[in-house]
Amino acid sequence: MPDPRLLKTFLTVAAGLSFRQAAADLHYAPSSISTHIKALEEELGVPLFERTGQSVILTEQGRRLLGPAKRLTELAEQTRRIVVEGDGAPTELTVRLSETLGLHCLPRALPAFRARFPDVRLRLITQSRHGLIRDLRHGLTDLAFIMGEPFRAAGVTVTCVHREPLVVIAPPASPLAGRSGVGPEDLAGVCLLLTPQVWSARRDIEAALFAAGVSPAGLIECSSMEIVKRCVMAGQGLSILPRFAGAREAARGELAVMAWDRGELVAPVLLAVAADRELCAPALGFIEEIKGVFPSPGQPEA
Repeated sequence: MPDPRLLKTFLTVAAGLSFRQAAADLHYAPSSISTHIKALEEELGVPLFERTGQSVILTEQGRRLLGPAKRLTELAEQTRRIVVEGDGAPTELTVRLSETLGLHCLPRALPAFRARFPDVRLRLITQSRHGLIRDLRHGLTDLAFIMGEPFRAAGVTVTCVHREPLVVIAPPASPLAGRSGVGPEDLAGVCLLLTPQVWSARRDIEAALFAAGVSPAGLIECSSMEIVKRCVMAGQGLSILPRFAGAREAARGELAVMAWDRGELVAPVLLAVAADRELCAPALGFIEEIKGVFPSPGQPEA
C-alpha cells in the first residue's frame, strides 16, 4: 500500500490543483510536495498530474486514484486513533462552502461545533461549484453548503436547507435610500451588478424588467459578493444580494437596503452530500449547527 503521507499530499494537491497551495495547507516546503508526488508516481508507475506552465490537471490515472486514496488515508488515520486512543471515530471533516456563507455562518456555528467535537480536524474550502460533484463522489469533500439554483447530479444528494430573501442594495446617497421597497422601474438607467448567488432569480428579475418596459444601463457579472458591495458603496450601480450579505454594512450606514416589491426573490442555500456515503457524527453535527444559524420557517431573523 502506498505511504499514507504520500496519498495525503496527493489528495491535497488534487483538491486545489496547486502544488503551492498544497505546500501552504500542509506546512511543507514546495520542494517536499514535488518530492512526495514524484515518489508516489514512481511507486505506482503512472503519472498523476499534468503540468502545463502554472496550471496542474489530474491525469486519468490520477482521477482513478482519488477515491481509493481518500479511503486509504481515512483508514490509516482511524487505525492510528484506535491504537493510540482506543477510538475509531474519524478525526477529519472536509467541508466546501462559499465565502459568503462562511462569513455569515461560521462565526456563529463554529463555537458550538468545536464544543461538541473538539478533536475533529475541520478543513474548510471556500471554492466555487467547480469540481464539487467530482470531489463529493470521490470522497475528497464530505459535504458542501452552497448558494444557487437547486440541481441534480448522479451520485450526489442536494437538499435546500434555507431560502434567503434577496434585497436591493444601493449607496447611502442614492435617491432610493430610505424607501421600503424597490421595483423594476427603479432599475432603469442604472448599472446592475449581479453575483452567481442570485442567478437562480435572474429570470424573475429580467421578466419584471421586461414587463415594466425598462432596462438597466449596464450589467456586470462578478463572482465576488465583497467586490460587488464595494462597487455599490462607491456609487457604481445597484445590486441584488442575499439579505444577510449586506446586513453588516447596512447597520454601519455604508449601504442602503430595500426589499424587492414585485414578488418574492430568494437565494436557496443548498446542502450537497454523496448519495452512497453514510455521514459520520461530526458531519451530521456540522450540518445541524449551520442549519441553526438560519431562522426556522415563520421565525423572524435574529
